[in-house]
Amino acid sequence: MASPAAFATTVTAPAFDSLVSQADYVVRTVVKSVNSEWQVEGANRSIVTKVELTVREVIKGDPPSSLVLEMLGGTMGEITMAVDGVPKFKVGDEDILFIHGNGQQFSPLVGLMYGRYPIVRDSVSGEEIVLRSNGIPLYDTNEVSQPMTPNAAQIAARPLTVSAFADKIRASASQHASQPSANAN
Repeated sequence: MASPAAFATTVTAPAFDSLVSQADYVVRTVVKSVNSEWQVEGANRSIVTKVELTVREVIKGDPPSSLVLEMLGGTMGEITMAVDGVPKFKVGDEDILFIHGNGQQFSPLVGLMYGRYPIVRDSVSGEEIVLRSNGIPLYDTNEVSQPMTPNAAQIAARPLTVSAFADKIRASASQHASQPSANAN
């Protein structure tokens, strides 16, 4: 019997502006398909999962016309390879994703789980709202850098709608685009 391979990761929660500026692009997507496969490089073998996405809205940047995320981990038969912090997707999931270096690193999401914001319909207002990757509503962009636990003071407030979150991302991206780069030569 095969046991699952697990890889531990440590992630520092990025501040909202950092999350936006680190992303090559930010998109609102729906998961079209999820497929795991073996990847062999020399004597090494690992499982990668490819998540095919339909882009519903480009919020920042210029994503490729065919968007398929590639991340380390997945299940092949009875063998599972899990990487802490790398979100698992299923067909039909709708998210706002902050993507950087797709296919070049073990996860294309900025800050791993901090780069995924699921979208759901609020049962009270009927509006589409943004959740953190742990399923707790996002009430303010300042919460992006906080631990993923509910804040009692925020429970009475209204969660961010998808359009309000997208507007905040655009404002942050615009602010950073107009500032000279500290890394410029």
